[in-house]
Amino acid sequence: MVKKTRKALTSKSSSLVTRRVPEFFKIFLSPESFYKMKVPVEFLEQLTCGIPGSFSLCGPSGKVWRVRLLEMGDGYYFKDGWEDFVIDNFMSNKDFCAFKYVSKNCLQVQIFERNGCEKESAFKANCSQASTTNFSARHKGKKAVKNQGERLGGPFISRRRDITVEAEHMALNAALGFVSKKPYAMITMRKSHVYTGFCLPLPRSFWKAHLPDCSQEMTLRDPRGETWSVRLYVNQIHQVGQLTEGWRKISFTNNIEASDVCIFELVKPNEFKLHIFRVIEEIIPLRRQRDM
Repeated sequence: MVKKTRKALTSKSSSLVTRRVPEFFKIFLSPESFYKMKVPVEFLEQLTCGIPGSFSLCGPSGKVWRVRLLEMGDGYYFKDGWEDFVIDNFMSNKDFCAFKYVSKNCLQVQIFERNGCEKESAFKANCSQASTTNFSARHKGKKAVKNQGERLGGPFISRRRDITVEAEHMALNAALGFVSKKPYAMITMRKSHVYTGFCLPLPRSFWKAHLPDCSQEMTLRDPRGETWSVRLYVNQIHQVGQLTEGWRKISFTNNIEASDVCIFELVKPNEFKLHIFRVIEEIIPLRRQRDM
């Protein structure tokens, strides 16, 4: 009788091992984890179907996000599509994420806050991705840039502490100390630049002297080295040159806020390098007003 019990237990244990579901957890660390999230290679090695090119992430709300898996130097990372998941699920610094493999290339994701409880706001998250996501097009055509810029919604709300006049002066003085042999424009951010509207007028003297006299796509490289597409809109009749489509995504992702000072250094005829001088160095992610 004892032998049968042991045999039954052994059989049951073997069955459980066979059915073990691959899973892993990660801690979300802002701002590094905003752009990409490393996936343990040990987890990927457990997948019987091999390492896929993309995953579907099923969030706490039941909505599904598509993210691309890319090999990048020291390992594999969630990349294209990951920022959408982060933004839509209201993720913030030191959130705890558990990923469980539930079906072919599909991961169930649980998100916990620092207090150990599941993030309530994530249960109400909606996927902002287009119904069909073409990863290769996201960095190429104008259509992809427009989708990225428009789907975030707005306006945004700041959650940083109150700023002082002294802090504003310090940020401005730091920016005034910037030196470059390349042409550049210095702009103090207004609410209409980074919270609503998301249209960034450039100084007239700057764009007339150094930029094309017609609208076109430009490249912008942020302080982390990430490159973005942004549209330069030029209206000669009204003597206006401004950054439009794509700027919303750039400013939100880099958490640029009102009174921050930005320098747009023209390193190539069609490429800006962005320098940010913050009024408050501590970064607290912006929130969309509709999500508050």
